[in-house]
Amino acid sequence: MIRRWLPSALPGLAMLVIGLVRPTRAVLSWDEIATADVAQRSVEQIWRLVHHIDGVFGVYYLTMHLWTSVFGDSMLSLRLPSILAMAVAAALTGELGRRLFGPLVGCLAGGLLCLIPNISRYAAEARPYTIACMFSVLALLLLFRALDRPGPGRWVAYTAAITAMGLFSLVALVALAGHFAVVLARRGARFWVPWCAAVLAVLVVVSPLIWWGLRQRETQLHWVRPITAGGVYRFPELLTGSPEVAWLLIGLLLFAAFRPSRQILELAAVTLLPMAVLCAAAFGGVSFWINRYLLFVLLPAVIVAAAGLPRTRIAGLSALAVVAAASVPGQLAVRQPTVKNGSDYRTLAGIIERRQQPGDVIVLEGGRTMRAGIDFYLRHDPGRPRDVLLNRSAAQTATLEAAEHPDPVPRLAGTDRIWLVAYGRRADPASGRPDLQRMLDTDFQRAGRWTVKRGAMALYVRSPGP
Repeated sequence: MIRRWLPSALPGLAMLVIGLVRPTRAVLSWDEIATADVAQRSVEQIWRLVHHIDGVFGVYYLTMHLWTSVFGDSMLSLRLPSILAMAVAAALTGELGRRLFGPLVGCLAGGLLCLIPNISRYAAEARPYTIACMFSVLALLLLFRALDRPGPGRWVAYTAAITAMGLFSLVALVALAGHFAVVLARRGARFWVPWCAAVLAVLVVVSPLIWWGLRQRETQLHWVRPITAGGVYRFPELLTGSPEVAWLLIGLLLFAAFRPSRQILELAAVTLLPMAVLCAAAFGGVSFWINRYLLFVLLPAVIVAAAGLPRTRIAGLSALAVVAAASVPGQLAVRQPTVKNGSDYRTLAGIIERRQQPGDVIVLEGGRTMRAGIDFYLRHDPGRPRDVLLNRSAAQTATLEAAEHPDPVPRLAGTDRIWLVAYGRRADPASGRPDLQRMLDTDFQRAGRWTVKRGAMALYVRSPGP
C-alpha cells in the first residue's frame, strides 16, 4: 500500500510545503493585479470584460471570483489556488511515473519537478498556468488508462480533463500534439475513434474562447517579441528559471535516450511536440513562445529524466541531490520581493500610507496596472488619497483600464498635496503626466521623490502664496 501511494503523496506534500514557503513575499505581478481586480467584479462585469479583452481567461476569472467571495482577496488567498493546483500536479506526475515505470521513478520524477525554480515561482502566482499543468498531467494519466483498458467512462474522463485544460489555458491545447503521437503509436480504430471524438468535443466547448482569442490577439500579445534562434537556445533556462537546472535536466533527458522504451518515446513526444508546434507557429508569425505558456511540458519531461536513471535508490537520490544543489540560486531568485513582472506597487503604497495627510489626492500615469496595483495595496486604508481624476472605473469600462476625466487641471483645483505615480525609474515623475506638468511646475513644489522597480513617485505640495 505504501509503495502504491508514496510516489504521489510524497511529491504532492513536498510541493505544497515548498509552495507555502513565503508565498506572499513577492509583489503581485501586473497579471496578478489583473486577477485581483477582475475577481472582485460581478459575474455580469466579468462577462462584459471578456468580450473586450482577456476572453481566454474568462473561466479562470470566474473561478477566482467564486474563490475570493469565500476566502477573501488577500495575497495568500489569491495565490493559494495555484499552490494547491501545483501540489496536485506534482502528485499526479509521481503517479504517472509510477504507473509507467514503477514507484522509484514516480518518486524521483515528482522530486525533480519540485526542485525546478519556475515551478515554485508560478505555483505562487495568481494566474491559471499551474491549473493548466494540473489538468494536462491528469489528462495524460487518463489517456494512458484509456489506452490500456478502453471504455466509455475512461474516454469521458479524458475528455473532461483536456476540456478543463483548454478552458484554463487555451495555448495548453498544443499538448494534444503529443497525445496524437501517443495514440498514433497504438494504432487501431478502437483508439482513434474515441480520441478524435474527445478532441472534437473539446474544440466545440472552447470555441468561444478560440473566437475571443483570435479577435483579441493583437491587443493581448502585441508585446511578444519575434522568436529568434537565440531565444530558442535560451528557452530551457527561461522555462525552468535556472540555467544550471535546465542543463542538468537536458543531460538527464539525453541519458534516457540510451534506455529507449515505448513509454519513454511516448513521453518524449508529449514533451517535445508541443514546443515544436509553438516554435513553428512563432517562426511563422503567430507567436505564443512564452515560457509560462509551456510550463506543462516540464511534467512529462521530469518523468523521462527519472526513467533514464539507473533503477537504484542511490542513483536516484544522488541525482536529486545534485539538482537540489544546482537549484538553490534559482530558488532564491524566484522568491525575491520584486522578481515578478510589474512595478513595486507595495513599496509605493507603503510610502503613501505612512506619509499621507487628510485631503491628499493621487494622480497616476495612464495604463492598465498602476492604478489597479496601488488600489490593491491601499484597499483597506480608509484615509487613502482620493483619485479625483477617475471618471469611470475599469469595471465600468469593461476593460482593464479606467477612464479619467478629459480635463484634469480643474479637478485638482484647491488641492494642496498631490501624490503622482508613474511608470519607470523617472528622474521627474511628472514627465509621466505631460498634461499636468505645467501646473505642477508653476503651482507646486516637489516635496519628495521615490523610485522603485519599474516605478517612480513624487509628492507635490502647493507653493506658498506671494
